[in-house]
Amino acid sequence: MKSVLIVCRHGNTFAKGEKAVMVGAREDLPLTTQGIEQAHAVGNALVSSRIVPARIVSGPLQRTRVFAEQVKTVTQSGAELEIDPRLTEFDYGAWSGLSNEEIVALSGAEALEAWQERSERPSGVAFSPSIADARADAAALLSEFVDLHGCCLVVTSNGRLREFGHLLAPAANSTSYKVKTGHSCVLVREGDAWQVEGWDLAPEQLATLLRGL
Repeated sequence: MKSVLIVCRHGNTFAKGEKAVMVGAREDLPLTTQGIEQAHAVGNALVSSRIVPARIVSGPLQRTRVFAEQVKTVTQSGAELEIDPRLTEFDYGAWSGLSNEEIVALSGAEALEAWQERSERPSGVAFSPSIADARADAAALLSEFVDLHGCCLVVTSNGRLREFGHLLAPAANSTSYKVKTGHSCVLVREGDAWQVEGWDLAPEQLATLLRGL
């Protein structure tokens, strides 16, 4: 049986005009009104594709947990929400809580660009967990979904999604593996490995792809 894993980045945590900062494990921010609407859009994409998640798994921070709860409500899934600490966003160390301008002042523009565009961690700033541990977490999670029957929804954050990208390499010409807030990635397993069917999908793109599976 085909297994489908939908991995989402949570919705917005900053309203238009608010100062945006690097949000990590220590910044347990709520979703904005738009962030809730983004969750509803993902839920509606699943409903329009006649998909009801058999499992829903989220990180413990409220921005991921509430996003998952909203999708669960929209899809009327009977699955219990599972909280997994391996989906907790990274702690960005000295960058946590800083705006891009403040990060540039601290570490330089090249360091910020290297993280944003190539997922290269800055020297002199300790992100947690380590690269090895983060990728081990992602690999372990994927292995635990091998026996999945039907569809599972996973909600996590920016840094964790990049590690799924490193493992699965959805784009040969990209090393950033960025996913916008409220966007999704679709993995399908029909055999021995997960295949990336879509990466960084807006809700309307998600619906189109799921209807074609």
